[in-house]
This record gives sequence, structure tokens and C-alpha cells, in this order.
Amino acid sequence: MLFSRYKVVLQFLITFSALACVPTLYFYNEYGKITNEALLTVEKSNLHKLEYSKTELQVSLDRIDTSVHFLAQNGLLHQAILNPTNENISALSDFWLLVARTQKFYSSLRFIGMDGMETIRINSSERVSEIVDKERLQNKADSQYFNYAQSLKTNQIGTFGVDFETDQLEIIVPHRPAYRIILPVELQGERKGYFVANVNLKRLYKDLAYKRETENLPSIFNQEGYFVLSNDNTPILGNLLEENSAHSIAKLYPSLWNKIQKSHSGTVKEGQVWLSFTTSELNLDGSKLSLIFLLKSDLSDLQPVKNEDYNELFIQAFFILIIIFLISFTFVAWNYNHEKNSVASKIARAAMNGMSAMVITDHNNRIIQVNEQFTKSSGYTLDEVKGKQPSMFSSGNHGHEFYTTMWDSLESDGIWEGEVINKRRDGSLITELLRIQTVRNKQGIVQFFVASFIDISHRKELEDRLRELSEKDPLSGLWNRRKFDAEMTAETQRVKRYPDCEKASLALLDIDHFKRINDKYGHDAGDKVITNVATTISSQLRETDMVARIGGEEFAIIMPHTGIQEAENVINRLRISINIQSEYDITASAGVTEICDKPSDSYKRADIALYESKTLGRNQVNVMLISESTSIA
Repeated sequence: MLFSRYKVVLQFLITFSALACVPTLYFYNEYGKITNEALLTVEKSNLHKLEYSKTELQVSLDRIDTSVHFLAQNGLLHQAILNPTNENISALSDFWLLVARTQKFYSSLRFIGMDGMETIRINSSERVSEIVDKERLQNKADSQYFNYAQSLKTNQIGTFGVDFETDQLEIIVPHRPAYRIILPVELQGERKGYFVANVNLKRLYKDLAYKRETENLPSIFNQEGYFVLSNDNTPILGNLLEENSAHSIAKLYPSLWNKIQKSHSGTVKEGQVWLSFTTSELNLDGSKLSLIFLLKSDLSDLQPVKNEDYNELFIQAFFILIIIFLISFTFVAWNYNHEKNSVASKIARAAMNGMSAMVITDHNNRIIQVNEQFTKSSGYTLDEVKGKQPSMFSSGNHGHEFYTTMWDSLESDGIWEGEVINKRRDGSLITELLRIQTVRNKQGIVQFFVASFIDISHRKELEDRLRELSEKDPLSGLWNRRKFDAEMTAETQRVKRYPDCEKASLALLDIDHFKRINDKYGHDAGDKVITNVATTISSQLRETDMVARIGGEEFAIIMPHTGIQEAENVINRLRISINIQSEYDITASAGVTEICDKPSDSYKRADIALYESKTLGRNQVNVMLISESTSIA
């Protein structure tokens, strides 16, 4: 007894280990995939934020471009230059002050004369905007950007790049980045000076945050790799100040700088930090501003992305282990309690219930025995099917729901009966009247499935043939009125069930002056015309369309998934084809409508449209919409 228990435990451990081997490898691999997918998610999110910042900055520059042109060409400025009275200068100053306060793009607006002396100047910050007193106006003749301004051509806008804000040629502390836009002002054919706007880069920078969250602000570098703007106040423009020279991409993130030289965008890992970047050439009236946008992410950014997937993976692993445990336990229990003699006698009794074709499968639904009648009906021998599942006979004519119902019945009642279409060894189909019953042991556990069936293929073929004959028009070979009514009802139900997405159209087509054909050429010719028209219609329609002959010379066409405009085009094409392919210069009239939730209403509207086509001279297609008739008597 003790040996038997040890044997059962050992058998359980071996079974459990064997079944758990593959899932363990799978979950280990999935664990690694989650980290990689989290990295890709964060990288994708960062690049999306960077593209947003680039686009937002370009939009702001476009607005500034429009604003600067307006300010430089404004009549108030021209009046103040040509007639510099206190009243004119005051009016211009007040206007610029209003612009600075409302647009908030600029840190200063000024006009500099040809001698380099400021004539008018507005200073603006987040807290205050002011008109600079005449005594505080400065001479910029020695500044680099004034020398640059003098090189500009007529109507040429100039940008002096990014450097530091200055006062009296001294760099302002704390350091603020400056981006100057310069336009020459020429009046009466003579250059009078220069309009200079200092762009408030820090104000623009705040607008670059994705969803206006400050943690989404990127660091911005110039093309030399030095900070221009950053969210953590990192020293800027190390290319201009020696004290800031250590703060550059090349020195802080050498791997990233190497990647930037080779690629337009990407992500690089530096230590425990992932750095996503994108480069951009922003445009301001033809002037290019080359910048690098950078976002940093660390492990804390990955954790929220990974946690949900980790939890889901752990839950899956837990349930898989439980399933493996239950399968292993069930296998060992079944093996321990297996009673061959008792089960064999039950199989023998089941097999003797009749002379039908028979298939016996084990509890795993694998074939272990068939009889001779099975081989005659299916063409398969025992050696060809042993160890395989009966699904090998499947014809594909039954859906998942059919087999689910079958197995539910076997589980609850131990028996299932019904008609099944399977496939013989030669590929032909066989219709079977099938009966499946279970054989259980003393504990009620299924040990075998016994299936017996009778070949009823010939009977089903005869039934299908008779059904088809009852629904076919013998002359045209099309469906008849009975079949049309059934299909019309089914299509109406689909439209009624899905009113917003399921569209369908109905067309009634009638051969014009058909009676004249019979009277002039005889009924044989009339029959031939009917047949030819039926052939023409069938060849022009899609497989999903349904066409029926519902009267002497009248045809009905149901077009699923087809809007009214498309249906009208199709019927017009049919009308032309009928005339072209006709031996007697036949024409046809037609009426088209949408299929609504009542078959009779749809048919009446199509009939009214057909009548209108005939009234208006025949050989045409008319449409009647639902909206054109709220009720049909």
C-alpha cells in the first residue's frame, strides 16, 4: 500500500513537471517582452511629445512672423519716423505696449535709427510691460546684431540666432536667451532704420509642454549641442560663455551626441536613463533655426507601464498552474481507478446496439476503434484513423456554436443526436444521422465516447433538389416569387436589426412592350427574351445580390450592403446591358428604393418608381426614397 502511494505521488510530480515545462518557458519569455514593450511605449510617448513641441514652436514662430511684418509695416511706425513729434511717438509707444501685453511673444520691441540709436523701445516681462524713457534709450551702434542688420537687403527679414539678452552691451544676469528678429524700414526710397523684436523664448518654451504639464517640457539645444532652454535651469549657451561650456550633449551624454550626428530622431540609453531626441529646422520667413529637442525617462517612468502587464502575467501564470495541477491530478486519479474489464463490457454492449457505422474514442476524444460499416461509409480503415480525433472528418459546414451545443449536451445528458455533414476519405461529403453517447466509470468520469451513424446523403440530396425546384423559375433559371419573398423578409430583418450600419436596396425591372414581342415574333421568341434578360442580369450582378423572376416579364433584385446611389448606378448599367445584348432591341424600365423594416412598404415604393419610369417614356430608372413617402396606402 505504501509503495502504491509513493508511485502515485511520483507519477503526479512527473506529470505536473512535464506539463509545466512549456508554460514556464513561455512566461519567462513573456516577462522579458513586457520590459521591452514598456521601453517601446515610453519611447513612442516621448517622441510624440517631442513632435508636439516642435509643431507648437513652429506655430508660434509663424504667428510671430505675421505679427512682426505687421508691426514693421504699420502706419503708426511710419508716421513716427517721418514726423517724430511727441504725439506720434507716444501713439506708437502705446500701440506697441498694447501688443506686448496681449501677445506676450516679445521681451522688447524697438526702432533703431541708422546711427544705431534707439528711438522707441518697449520692454515686457511676465510681470510688467513698460515704455522705456528717452533718457534710458541706448546706442546699439557697436552691437553685433546692429552690424548684422546693416547687411540686410530691402524687405529681407533677418534673425540673429540665439544669444544672451544684454543691457548697455553687458549680458544680463541671470542669463536669459535672446532671439532677435530684425526688419529694415525703408520709406520714400530711403532706409530710415531697423525694427528689432526680441522674442521671449522662455514664454514660448512654456507652451511646448504636452497637455500643458511641466514635466513634459523638453530640453532644447542648439545645433552645437549646448542648452538653449531647459526645465531645470541648466546653464545655457556654453558656446558663448566659457563657464557654461561643460553643459553640452557631447560632454554629458556622449553616446546620445554620437547618435544625433547619425540620425534625425531616436532613443539612447545612458546609464539608467533613456534619452529620446528629435532634430528640427524651424522656419521664420526663410530663416532657419536648427534645434535639438530632448526628453529624459528613467525606471520610474517605465514602472506604471509594466505593472499592469506584470499583474496580468502573474494572474495568467497562477491560473495555468492551477489548471496543470488539476489536469495532473485528474490523470493520476483516472489511471489509478481505471477498470479495464468493466469498461470493456460497457463498450461491448454499446457496440451491439445496432448495425450502424460506429466510432469509439477515448476520454481524450482520440479514435481507438471503428467497425466495418464505418469503413464502407467513410472509406477510412482503422489504421488510418487510430489515435486521431473525429474532427479530421469535419467538412467545415458547421460553426463553433454547433459543436459547443453538442459537447454541452454530452456533458449534461451523456448523449447527443442530430444531422452532421462530414467528409469521406475521397473528399466527397456525407450527410449522417449521428448519435453519440458517453461511457462512464463508477465515479461518473467519462472514459469513452461511442458514436454511431447512418448515411442519409441520398435522402438529403433528394430533399435539397425538391426544395430547389420549388424555389426556382423553370424558364429563366432564376429564383421564383416564393424564394424572393423569403429573402426579402430575411434582408428586412437584417436592416431592422442594424438600422445604422446595414444598408440594402430593392429594384424592380420590367421589360418594355413585352407583349409586342409575343405578338410579333411568337411566344418562343418571348421565352428566349426572358432567358436572355435573366442571363444578362445574372452576369452583371455580384454573388451577394439576389435576382428573381416574380412575374411574366418582371424581375426583382435585392442588393445587400448597397446604398441607393450605388444601386441606381448598378440598375442603369443593367438596363444598358440588356439593350446592347438584346436581339430584338429590347429596353427595360426599373424602379429602385431602399429596403426598410416592412417588406410590403419597400416593394410598393419600388413598384411606384417602376410605374413612374414607364409613365415618363420607359427605358429609364427612377428612384423613390423612404423620405419621399412617409406612408404608402
